[in-house]
Amino acid sequence: MTLVSLVYVSYATEPMSGAELEALMAKSSANNKPLGVTGMLLYRQGFFIQVLEGEEDVVMPLYEKINEDPRHENVITVQSEEVAQRSFDRWAMGFRNLDGIDLSTHPEYADYEDFSADYFATNPSRAVAFLRSFHAGTSF
Repeated sequence: MTLVSLVYVSYATEPMSGAELEALMAKSSANNKPLGVTGMLLYRQGFFIQVLEGEEDVVMPLYEKINEDPRHENVITVQSEEVAQRSFDRWAMGFRNLDGIDLSTHPEYADYEDFSADYFATNPSRAVAFLRSFHAGTSF
């Protein structure tokens, strides 16, 4: 069995409310747990960045299904790789809504002001580092 980590970014087709995001996360977590999928989803001003971890034969079909979800568009795979162990093993799907948070007031996130698909697609290690900061508890 091959363990993989897949990071992608996308844009919401319409802004999502806090309640809609919470419902999405509850459903994702419930679906991911029996599949053995772990990860993290961040949302900011209509932009998603997510990491999925699990067995390749589970993660790839799940990613195809996510890619077809009409709630978002312009899905870009930032990084997909085999890993020896999970980085987000604490959650079936961790989540943080970053709306209303001024990243410029947090020096460790100053480089992330260009919170866009292009930025993360051309800087995949920054996408992974940003996601990991939330797992490690070093985020605000």
